[in-house]
Amino acid sequence: MQLSNNLVLFDDNDRLSVRLYAASSLKAVLSEISQAFTRKYKIPIKLEFDDAELLRERLLTGERADIFAADDLQNPSVLMQANKSSPVVNFTSNRICAIAKPGIIINSDTLLDLMLSSEIRLRTSTPHPNLFEDYTQAVFHKAEKLRAGSFDKLNSKALRLGSGSNYPIISERRNKFVYFILETQQVDIFLSYYTNARLAHLEAPDLQIINLPKKLCFYVNYGMTIINKSHSAAVMLAMYILSQDGQEILAKYGFSISVMR
Repeated sequence: MQLSNNLVLFDDNDRLSVRLYAASSLKAVLSEISQAFTRKYKIPIKLEFDDAELLRERLLTGERADIFAADDLQNPSVLMQANKSSPVVNFTSNRICAIAKPGIIINSDTLLDLMLSSEIRLRTSTPHPNLFEDYTQAVFHKAEKLRAGSFDKLNSKALRLGSGSNYPIISERRNKFVYFILETQQVDIFLSYYTNARLAHLEAPDLQIINLPKKLCFYVNYGMTIINKSHSAAVMLAMYILSQDGQEILAKYGFSISVMR
């Protein structure tokens, strides 16, 4: 059965495998979802993780995959706009929060005051140079609307830790937030994804996770697209990610459920 020129359904080769390309930040959760999918449908998944921008370019230049899942909407949209894939689906979201060292008296209402304080060392991750949007800048712009001058002050004081020649070599087994906040005590407040904060808190329960107040709140939407000429098993996996089972696994890792509400 054939649905269109780009998507073939119920082919004899459906059960061979599905090639899933995904952003590195999704490695743990999509690995678990893929394992659950394979147990249920006996269809193996071949996983490839890298920066979303690099995966996008590999797919644009002809590398073969069946599904592309990114930690943004723009990268999969580039494939769609190049007529290489299906419409992009927002399959989950991640919210920005603050991670604070133990001992600071802090909550959502006082977070901005402390971020602006000259006594507080505010840190953010250095964005990948090809990122379409820097989430910290989005939060700082929201702060400017609440308090004039906040954008420039936050940008001038926030130290980017994440890359560059001065960035220390940290083992992949060590949590960078635990390293900077507790081990080396270089950071008082770190802005990052909630999923990152959750992992840091699991390793070091003394760390505080503070939700951004409503007027500073910012969500990053994650997109998924099916590559042209993929078989129905790819559709099955995409639907499984969107299903209640898939969304429950995403929620377990701290992602926001943006479908199946």
